[in-house]
Amino acid sequence: MQFELKRLPDYTDETLIDEIRRVAALVNHPTISRTEFQKHSRVHTSTLEKRFGCWENAMNAAGLSDRFDSSNKAVSKEDIITELQKVSSKLGVKTFSREQFNANAHFKDSVIRRVFGTWRKAMEAAGLTANKLGQRYTDEECFENLLQVWTHYGRQPQHREMNQPPSIVGPKAYTLRWETWTKALYAFVARVNDDLQSVNTSSEPESQPTTKSATILKSKTDERDSRDIRLGLRYTILNRDRFKCVRCGNSPAISFDCLLHVDHIFPFSKGGKTEIDNLRTLCQHCNLGKSNRIEVSDQPALRP
Repeated sequence: MQFELKRLPDYTDETLIDEIRRVAALVNHPTISRTEFQKHSRVHTSTLEKRFGCWENAMNAAGLSDRFDSSNKAVSKEDIITELQKVSSKLGVKTFSREQFNANAHFKDSVIRRVFGTWRKAMEAAGLTANKLGQRYTDEECFENLLQVWTHYGRQPQHREMNQPPSIVGPKAYTLRWETWTKALYAFVARVNDDLQSVNTSSEPESQPTTKSATILKSKTDERDSRDIRLGLRYTILNRDRFKCVRCGNSPAISFDCLLHVDHIFPFSKGGKTEIDNLRTLCQHCNLGKSNRIEVSDQPALRP
């Protein structure tokens, strides 16, 4: 552990600017407030304000004008619209939460409410879609979103990570529906197990059904003959393949823009079944390149 004095060797403009830049490298947030700066700095912000005139001038002198926290500065509607559009472009989505905005913008959502009155009005003015916070998500929407985030991290996501891309459903929606985050995770696991049980049952050898059970058995058998892959089965395949493309090894944990698909090894269009032994994880690039071709390397994995 390196020992360092909690003061600067001198207070020249160059030394102060170097200190601002050093602290900036330690702060993960897009903006640097005086309070956050003071946690890491060896010089008080008042010293910087006296030397450079104000905090904004100090940030500008260090070449960090884009990281100036303008929450307390007068901001116009045009400035807010521009910032909303910048965050939208950065996240690659048209819908995001206030928490996501605060984590990526140069001022807080409180400024937006002060100028526009509501978050929804500001989002609409920027040509974006207001987040569904407060609206009723279905169980399916919550589970699909959770699966996407789980795939992105390659592990069980944490409560706070539901505020970050690629999640589009915030953690509050889960706690409102299931009371706690832990109960929401248990509900997801129960859904996965139910889906997997349905698929396993449909894969069992068919016996001669009685008239009473014929309809039920037919619906279960149809699972294997459906192109749609149940959420639970998709999770099982992704988890089995460690949330990586089985061909190139790419994953969302390695490359943020990597999209994983659950693919039929023997193409569904050629009679392949929707069952565990005929499914695998491919990234979008490998899957699109494969199309519906049957490859020699795939043959051993096929079931009669």
